Amino acid sequence: MKQSFASAAILFALATCGGLLAPATAADRPNVLILFPDDQRADTIAALGNPDIITPNLDQIADRGFHASSAYCLGANVGAVCRPSRNMLLSGRTYFRWTAPKNGKPQANAPATDTTLPAVFNAAGYETYHHGKRGNTAQNIHRQFDHSHYLDDFNDRWSMQAGRKVIDDALSFLDARQANAAKSDSPWLMYLAFAMPHDPRAASEEALAMYDPDTLRLFPASRRAHPFDNGAVLVRDEWTAVWPRTEQVLRDQIHDYYAAITTLDQNIGRLIDRLRRDGELDNTLVVFSSDHGLGMGSHGLMGKQNVYEAGYKAPMVMAGPGIPHGTNNDPVYLMDLFPTLCELTGIAVPDGLDGESFAAMVREGKSGPRDAVLLSYTDTQRAIRQGDWKLIYYPQSRRTQLFNLDRDPNEQQDLSNDRSQSDRINSLFTVMKTLQDEQGDPLQIPVERQPMIEDDFIAPEIRLAKSGRPSLSATPSGLHSTELSGQQTGDPFSVLRPEDGYFAAVSVGLSRTAPKVVTGIRFDIVKGPGRDADRWTEVVGNPQSRWTPLLDQMNPKRQPIGIYGTADGVLRRLGFIQTDTRIAPTFGGSDGGTPFEVRIPTETNTIASKQFAGFHGTVISGKQQTVIESLGLLYLPNGKN
Repeated sequence: MKQSFASAAILFALATCGGLLAPATAADRPNVLILFPDDQRADTIAALGNPDIITPNLDQIADRGFHASSAYCLGANVGAVCRPSRNMLLSGRTYFRWTAPKNGKPQANAPATDTTLPAVFNAAGYETYHHGKRGNTAQNIHRQFDHSHYLDDFNDRWSMQAGRKVIDDALSFLDARQANAAKSDSPWLMYLAFAMPHDPRAASEEALAMYDPDTLRLFPASRRAHPFDNGAVLVRDEWTAVWPRTEQVLRDQIHDYYAAITTLDQNIGRLIDRLRRDGELDNTLVVFSSDHGLGMGSHGLMGKQNVYEAGYKAPMVMAGPGIPHGTNNDPVYLMDLFPTLCELTGIAVPDGLDGESFAAMVREGKSGPRDAVLLSYTDTQRAIRQGDWKLIYYPQSRRTQLFNLDRDPNEQQDLSNDRSQSDRINSLFTVMKTLQDEQGDPLQIPVERQPMIEDDFIAPEIRLAKSGRPSLSATPSGLHSTELSGQQTGDPFSVLRPEDGYFAAVSVGLSRTAPKVVTGIRFDIVKGPGRDADRWTEVVGNPQSRWTPLLDQMNPKRQPIGIYGTADGVLRRLGFIQTDTRIAPTFGGSDGGTPFEVRIPTETNTIASKQFAGFHGTVISGKQQTVIESLGLLYLPNGKN
C-alpha cells in the first residue's frame, strides 16, 4: 500500500511541477480549498500533539496529509496582525512592499494586481470563491475573486456557531456549480476566512460541555504577566483578560478558545463530508492554516503582537492528490503558500513574488526554500530564526533574547547573556540585516549593540469599582450626569476620571455561556505621566466575563463622550462614541432591547474631552448571573481645568 501511494505521489508530482507532464487544461487540475481561521495557534490540533483539544475533522486532514510545522507570519506594521498577514498570503509579497514604498503614499492593503492568488487562479481557469471576515483583511484583493462575500464579524463571533455561516454558503456554492453544467467541469478554489477563534469567543453549548475547564492544561511558558515591556504589553488584545494571568483566568480563556475551535471543526467537517459524498475530496487539495498564532497566556501575553513562537507560528497542514503524509520543521512563511499552490496545481508561479514555493518540501521531502526567516512587529520587535536558533531584538529597549528551539521550543531559557554565544548573536544579527534588505524592511538595527534600557513591566492593579452614587451638583461647575440607560433598581456604582488622569481603555464583558446581556465593564485608568505604577483597572460586574476591548490606546484628548446600544430591564448591547468622532461598534446580545444613545452636552467634541469625568450606573448581582442594568456618563460642564 505504501509503495503504491508513493508511486502515485511521484506520478502526480511529475504531472504538476511544471515539467513534461504539466496539466494541459484547467479540467485536469485539482480543486483547492483553503481553510483560514483567525487567531488559531499552531498547537491546537489534536493529531499534531495536543491531547486536550477535540478536532476530529482537522485530525483527518493532518493524518492523511503533510504538516509544515514551522510556518510563520512574517509580521505586521499594526496591532491587527491579521491584516498584513492576510494581504501577504494573497499577494505573495511582504507587507513592506506596500506599507513603506520607496515612492508614493503607503497603503493599508496590498494592491490588486494581475499576480495575486485569485487573479492567477482565475487566469488558469479556476472558479474562485471567497467568504470570510470583513475587518482587517485584504479587501482590494478580495474583489478579484469571482465570488466574494463578507461576514458580520461581531455577530458571527457571538453567534455560538463558529463557521456555520461560511460553511452554509460554501455548500450553496457547490450546489450552484452542480446545477450549472458549464461550470461543473472546471476546477474551483475556495478561500474560507473564518472570523473565529478570534475574541469574543462564543462557542456552542455542545462544544463547551465537551471540556472540563478544571482539567485543561495551560499553554507552555504561561505566566502571570510578561516580565518587560516588549512594545505591545498594553495593546488591545492584552485587555481580553485581567491581570494577573492566574491559572483560573487562563483556564477560562482556554475553555472558550478550545470550544470555539471545536465548533469550527464541526462545521468544517460538514464541508469535508460533502466533498467526500460527491466524490470530490480525492481531487481537492485541502489546506488548513491561520493568519498567526496567539499568546493565550504564554509568556504572560494574550495576543498575537509578539514574535514568540506562540504569537507568530501558525498551523499549516495540507492533504490531497499527490500529497504524502509527513512533517518538515524547516521554516516557511504563510505567504509561501501562494507559490506552493501554484506549483502543486501546475500553474506557473508569477514573477515578482517574495513568497517561495515549498512544494518540493511537501512532495519530495526536500529541504525548505529558506535558510532563515525574519519576523517583525511594528518598529518594536524583530526576530530571526535560522536552524535551531532564534534571536529576538527589541529596538526601543535594546534588549536581546536568544533561544535554542531544539532544546527549548517554548522559549523559556534566554541565552543572550551567555558569553559563549556572542559570536552566534553577531552572526544572527548579520543574517537579520540581510533579510531586512531583501524584504524591504526599513527599520535600522544598530551595528554596535548599545546598553539595554531597563523596562520592567508592572501589570495594572485590578480594583472593583466604587459602590454608591456619585455626588452630583446643581451648580454649573459641579459634577453632572447624562441620562442613564435602562432601569435603575440595582446597586449603584461610579468610576471617576482622576485629576490629571484619563481613561486609556474600556472593555465590555458578556457571559461565557449565554452572551445575551452585558455582564461587566472594565476601565483602564492612567493618572499622571506614569504608565505602569500610575495605571490601574476598575471592574464593574463580573470579573470573569468574556472580555472584548472596544476602546484602547486612548489619551487625554481622545476620551468617551457618548454611549449607545440597547437596553430593556438591563443593558443588552453597548458601544462608545469618542471625542475624535470614532464610534466603537456595539457589543452584546443580538436580540431584544430598546435602542438608546446618550452624549455629553457640549458645543464641540474637543471641549467634551475635557468635560468627561467618568461613568456611573447600576448593576444587578444575582445567584445565576451578574448584569449591568444601566450606564451613564459623568461630566463637568466647564471642563476639567
